[in-house]
Amino acid sequence: MNLNKLKHVVALAEQGNFARAADKLNLSQPALSRSISGLEDELGIRLFDRDQAGATVTAAGRQLVTRARDLLYAANNLRQEMAQLRDCESGQIVFGAGPFPANSFLPAVLTELAITYPRMRTVLEVNNSDTLMEHLLAEKLEFFIADTRTVRPNKHVKVRHLTQQAGGLYCRREHPLATKTLLNRHDLQSASYASVYLADIFLPSLRKAFGLEAGQDLPLVTTCDNIYVLKQVVMHSDAILLCTHAAVVKELEEGDLVELKVDGWHAIHAEIGVVSLERRSLSPMADLVLAKVAGHI
Repeated sequence: MNLNKLKHVVALAEQGNFARAADKLNLSQPALSRSISGLEDELGIRLFDRDQAGATVTAAGRQLVTRARDLLYAANNLRQEMAQLRDCESGQIVFGAGPFPANSFLPAVLTELAITYPRMRTVLEVNNSDTLMEHLLAEKLEFFIADTRTVRPNKHVKVRHLTQQAGGLYCRREHPLATKTLLNRHDLQSASYASVYLADIFLPSLRKAFGLEAGQDLPLVTTCDNIYVLKQVVMHSDAILLCTHAAVVKELEEGDLVELKVDGWHAIHAEIGVVSLERRSLSPMADLVLAKVAGHI
């Protein structure tokens, strides 16, 4: 039994005549007759009584026609839903992002999606790479975008590079160090900082950048993966924000934050990439989101 045969049964029941039903279905009359006979043989039951006047649906045929109409209606709805998913007109996409992409290019991407695809539901989880990886492997996320240097090698995932974001040190305009044209290592070591969660992999390079000894750690006063919160802390205290430039462009343009220049500073950066499951095809909506991302980085 297939949908085409069910469609043929419904058409014949409605028309009561093989010639008219065949014309409606754009089939030849012999082809329609073979289809109906084939279904009757498959089911082992007569669906129509034939005579010179035409075809009359039997009691069993009427029951089949009633169920067939429901199935054809559901199949048509499913076909439309799949077309809408293909064209990203509806449905849901769930993906993740680290703090830096979430505060740089993703707001513009989500805004564009909301305007262009108002029926598509976008669910974004902002978190650190370790948590995002757990959720990806549990298939709670289709993919995530984050600093891929913290992603541990895993045969079940693939990583695709997107862009590099340069980082720096940022503080409020009235910060005591903001008046200095060029800071030195001593200035850095006497300050306090606000930062996202820093994986152990970053510690050696950070110690080198700040001129710290092997056992010394950066004096963090606030650690948070929500960069909006970090910016608020820095704009209202003497803490210095350790962050990517792309995540604070607006605040720099408006003068709420200024970038500190440091003599001999070893530039820090984030390697932003897409992490997804190996041997899993991304949905059309995921492809759409990533195409929009490519247009904003």
